[in-house]
Amino acid sequence: MKLARDDWFDLARKLDWTYGYVGERDVFPEEASGAPWLPHDAWAGWNEPFRTTYAEYVATQAQKEAAVHAVREAVGRPEDFQRHDRRWLSALKLHAATLPLAEFAATIGNLRAARFARDSAWRGTALLGALDELRHTQLPLVALHDLVKWDRQFDWTHRFYHSNDWVAIAARHVMDEMLLAADPIELAVATNFVFETGFTNLQFVGLSAMAHDVGDRMFETMLKSIQTDEARHAQIGPTVVRTLVAHDRARAQRLVDKWFWRHWLLFAVVTGFAMDYLTPLAHRRSSFKEFMQEWVLDQFARSLADVGLELPAYWPTFLESLDWYHHMVYASAYTYRATVWFDLAVPGPDERAWLRAKYPASWDALDPVWERVAERWRESGPGVEWYTHGTTPVGFCSLCQLVLCGGTPARNTAQVVDRDGRRYIFCSEPCRTIFEAEPERYAEHRDVVKQILAGEAPANLLELLRTHFGLTQDEWGKDVAGGDYPWLRR
Repeated sequence: MKLARDDWFDLARKLDWTYGYVGERDVFPEEASGAPWLPHDAWAGWNEPFRTTYAEYVATQAQKEAAVHAVREAVGRPEDFQRHDRRWLSALKLHAATLPLAEFAATIGNLRAARFARDSAWRGTALLGALDELRHTQLPLVALHDLVKWDRQFDWTHRFYHSNDWVAIAARHVMDEMLLAADPIELAVATNFVFETGFTNLQFVGLSAMAHDVGDRMFETMLKSIQTDEARHAQIGPTVVRTLVAHDRARAQRLVDKWFWRHWLLFAVVTGFAMDYLTPLAHRRSSFKEFMQEWVLDQFARSLADVGLELPAYWPTFLESLDWYHHMVYASAYTYRATVWFDLAVPGPDERAWLRAKYPASWDALDPVWERVAERWRESGPGVEWYTHGTTPVGFCSLCQLVLCGGTPARNTAQVVDRDGRRYIFCSEPCRTIFEAEPERYAEHRDVVKQILAGEAPANLLELLRTHFGLTQDEWGKDVAGGDYPWLRR
C-alpha cells in the first residue's frame, strides 16, 4: 500500500540512530559537531517550518531553473546588457564577483552540517541547503559567462576569489572562516541566522527590486530564484540558536555579535556601493541607510528578541556607521579605482543633493571630497585617467581586511594593539574586540601590506596590480564616464 506523504514524512525526517558499538561522542566529536557538545536528546526538539521532501525539492528547483534559463535566452545576451547604464553594470560586476564562489564554499559548509549536525532533520535540511548553494554557484557563472567576450571585467565573476585583490582578500577572510572553518553550530549562527536571516534575504529582495526598475530582467530573475532558496534554509538558524541559548547563552551572544559586525562591513561595500552610487539616480527607491533601517535593523532586532538575545554592545557604533562607513570606503575605492575590477562614478550635483537629503548628518563633511574630485576632472579634462595617491598602497584593518575607513573625514576610529612583538591596526573598536577574543584565529593572517613587507608582493602599486592582483589595464577600474560628465563640461 502506498502511503500518503504526510503519513511517512515526519517519521523519515526524524529518524536517528541508536549506537551499539561506539559512543555518541565518537560519531559526533565536539571538534566537528560544535560546542557546547550536547547529547542528542538536547537537539531532539529541532524543527524546521518548511518541511520538504527530496522529490518536492527536485520538482520545485527544476521549475526555477527553467524560468531562469528562459529569461537568459530572452534577455541574457551581450547586446541586452549593452543597453544598461554603465553604472548599473558596475553594480552587477561587483555583486556577481562576490557571490558565486562564496556560495560554493557554503556548499562545503552545509555538507559538513549534513554529516555532523546533531539531529536528522537538521542534517536533511542542510543537505538540501548544500544543493541550493551549488545552484547559486552555477547561476551567475552561467548567466554572465557570455559577457566576458564583450567586457573582460565580467571575467572576475569567476576569477575574483582566486585573486589577491584587496577586496577578494577581505571577502575570502569572512567567507572562509564562516563557511570552511566553522563547525555546524557556528555555521548555523553565522550563516543561517545572521547572514541569511539578517542580510541576504533582504539584500536579494532589495536588489531584485532595483534590477526590475533598471530593466535588468536577467539579474532580477536570478536574484529572485536564489532568494527563494535562501528563505527556505535560513530556517536552520533560529532553531539552532534557541538550543544554544538554552545551554550556553554567552556563546550564542558572542557569535551573533561577532558575525553581525563582520557581515555588516562587507555588506556595506557590496550593497552600499550599488544602492547609493552605482544605481542610476532615477531608479533609486531608497538610500542604503533607509534600506538597512527598514529591512535589516527591525528584522534583526525582532529575530534577536525572539531567541532571547540582546542587541550587540557596539550597536550605537553600528548605527553611527550607517551614515559614514560605505561612503568612506567608496571614496577610497574611487581614489584607488585601478585596484578593483569594476568602474566607479563621481556623483553629480543632482546625486549629491539626493545624498545630502538622505544623509543630513554626514554629507556636509563628505561632499567636499567629491567637489575636489570634480575639480580635478575639470582641470585634466575627460578621457585622461588620473590618480592622487601615487604608488603607495593603502592600509588595511587587521581583522576585516578592508581599508582603514572607520569614522569620519575628521575623526578616524582606527585602533592599535601591540601583541607578541607585533603591531595590529583595526578600523574600529568592534574589529579590535573580535580580534582580541580569538587572536589565535586571526593573528597570522597577512593583508596586502603585510604581504609587501614580507616580500611576497611588490611595493610598487602598478606592479602590485599587474603581478599580484592579476588586473590588466583593460580590466582594472576606471571612472565610469572617463570624466566626461555633462555637468562637468565647460
